[in-house]
Amino acid sequence: MKVFSCIFLITVLHISCVSAQDMRNTVSRDYNQIFGIEANYDYNYFEEMVDGGGGFKLFTRIYLPKGEGAWPVIVTRNPYVFGQSGDNNIIGREYAKRGIGYIQQDCRGKGGSEGFFTPNIYEREDGIALYKWIALQTWCGSIGIFGSSYTALTGWIVADQVPDKVKGYYLSHYGVDRFISLYRAGLLRQDIISGWVIDNAEEDIRKPERKDGQLFGENYYPFYLYRPHIEADVEILGQELPYYRDWITHTDYADPYWNTGVWADLKSIPPKINVPVTIVAGQFDHHEEGTLLGYERLNPAVKENSRLILGSWNHSFQVTPTHVPTTNAMDFSIMTDQFKWFYSLLVENIVPQGEIRIYNIEADRWENFDSWPVNVRKQKYFYLSDIKYNHNTEAYRLTEDCQKTDAVISYKYNPLNPVMTEGGETTFTSVLRRGSKLQPEPGYRDDVISFISEPLTEDITIAGNIILKLKVSSDVDDTCFAFTLSEVSSDGKAYNMRNAITTLGYRNAPLANRQNYNSGEIVEINIEATPILWTVKAGNALRVDIKSSNFPEYAVHSNFAGIWSEQSNTRIANQRIFTGGENSSCLILPNF
Repeated sequence: MKVFSCIFLITVLHISCVSAQDMRNTVSRDYNQIFGIEANYDYNYFEEMVDGGGGFKLFTRIYLPKGEGAWPVIVTRNPYVFGQSGDNNIIGREYAKRGIGYIQQDCRGKGGSEGFFTPNIYEREDGIALYKWIALQTWCGSIGIFGSSYTALTGWIVADQVPDKVKGYYLSHYGVDRFISLYRAGLLRQDIISGWVIDNAEEDIRKPERKDGQLFGENYYPFYLYRPHIEADVEILGQELPYYRDWITHTDYADPYWNTGVWADLKSIPPKINVPVTIVAGQFDHHEEGTLLGYERLNPAVKENSRLILGSWNHSFQVTPTHVPTTNAMDFSIMTDQFKWFYSLLVENIVPQGEIRIYNIEADRWENFDSWPVNVRKQKYFYLSDIKYNHNTEAYRLTEDCQKTDAVISYKYNPLNPVMTEGGETTFTSVLRRGSKLQPEPGYRDDVISFISEPLTEDITIAGNIILKLKVSSDVDDTCFAFTLSEVSSDGKAYNMRNAITTLGYRNAPLANRQNYNSGEIVEINIEATPILWTVKAGNALRVDIKSSNFPEYAVHSNFAGIWSEQSNTRIANQRIFTGGENSSCLILPNF
């Protein structure tokens, strides 16, 4: 809301202070600076109803440079439109003024397109139809495909069936493996998935209203917490949503649902691409894992001319964290980079150079790598102990030497009183909980067990997937364990770097089928976080908070085995963490 208000205010000030011609000149100068190329063309704008799949016609906006073609064009397909037509896309105009056509099609059932919007299902057939149509037009010389988030899906999902005129892709913030985007060890990434459904359902649902005093997204929490959740669509929203029910009931990676149809197509496409790709991901974006997989799964020959850019931002490209230097974090501008990459590829016909560029948080610098995932040089271990950190906190010590004697730390986990997310990388609807945030005091709840290290004697650069290896037991047949890793500054303030979660049912194998767990059994679990590049400064400390819930970032575990969305009841679990001796638990940092 603040961002919208600021944009609206700036617009009003411009209109009231300058003439229309002056405003157009100002906008033109701004884009000359952004794109690095002056506008040398007039443009034509027109609209077409293009045949998609199923006999539906799809509304398509087309901007072309004025003059004799054929022209290079860049194309996207978009569900986030609201029926507006006419020459109102300033980015489309600015591309066309610089010699590149710009095409945007409304997805089926959205904006001016016919049909009914069912997420994901029709994007492949509708997209293939669009690109075949564009390639046949006399004004089309070559094609680039771009998109971010859902619009990136519409690019990925056709990439093995496009005409030869397609010369490259520029895609950001969308995962090529849908299951991985939705689930972690059987737990739904609820704040993004369930929140997205509420915001984007075309069905006539009752959207929860935000009451006075509620933070953004909190009005959705009763929907998230409703049990059995399979009935939440009807009971809370007033409509059955079959696709959502599919998402929340297929919790095994090997389930045929994730390995047939659109989701099988999506997983299979990256290695089939034969043109250069730029892939942009964010270290605090909920699609980070799946977006990185898009790069990892490209074939080696294509990687030689493709790029991976991994910055420190959330899904909206807002830089996080903000408590450390970030001067260089936005040296990368996606608007500038995308235009220059397409201009070089489509207008100048220059073969792109391969690149892997990742932002190092707190070091405040971009670094180039030869491969991804990063080949780490060593691992650094910190061990959990049952020794109190000091008399003034509820925390225990996190030590570099393993405690010799066995010990047990216990707590109770009640699903009816979940621990709330305080900063995270897969939150979305709860916008104020996204990113790296100031953490509560150590041990701020009885069911949050905190461990703090001594101040570091040297910088530690964490590069890759952080793992917390725990020896645990519980008195139920399935439950959940989670952790938050934070950096603690010299003044005692802690900011989260990574959250991660697992269940006993999917312990150590989140992409396998659910396992059995016998109550009271001591098992080792490895909780793995999403990749990060962060240099923790000497003089600061590390803090690990262990808990059994992280809501609304993830669905709340009931403490019963089975499919979470079909469960009506919950129960309290008595959790035990083992430290020291043969049952030592430790934090493992990939140290670059």
